[in-house]
Amino acid sequence: MGGTKVSGLIDRDLWSVALIRCLSAVLLVLAFSSATAWAETREQRFQRIDQNGDGVISYEEHAAADEAEFAKIDANGDGMLPVQEYADWLTNENPAAKPVSLSIARCFYKVVDANGDAKVSREEWRSYNDRIFKWLAGDDGRMTLDESKRTPPPEIIPRPVCH
Repeated sequence: MGGTKVSGLIDRDLWSVALIRCLSAVLLVLAFSSATAWAETREQRFQRIDQNGDGVISYEEHAAADEAEFAKIDANGDGMLPVQEYADWLTNENPAAKPVSLSIARCFYKVVDANGDAKVSREEWRSYNDRIFKWLAGDDGRMTLDESKRTPPPEIIPRPVCH
């Protein structure tokens, strides 16, 4: 491909393609709230969040799951997620992601970190996830499993350019 070598192992163009593919996969996972439990299937996640088992996720169920997820990622409990803390959580959830977890976190923060301070507050986290939930749930405010499988458009989840 004619790119430059990265660490003497792979061509820079191949690295870019691999990173884009990895980030695209992460963004699809993020489209259903955020990157929780990579080993968990979409159906399992849906059933876990649907606390009353009625086959839809209400805003209240979404908000409770969203808060629990933030608390799980917030290792020191300070209500802020610095980019490294999020990257560490990604690695803990999927050790195979370790080589790219910081890059993935930085790219994700380009979308979620509204004030650009390299930390995501509870409010920024909630705002991002609420925007996705409201788009997926539609006018009735209740998200079905089929609705959860849709991919929000760029005006809902911007597709950042990440290196």
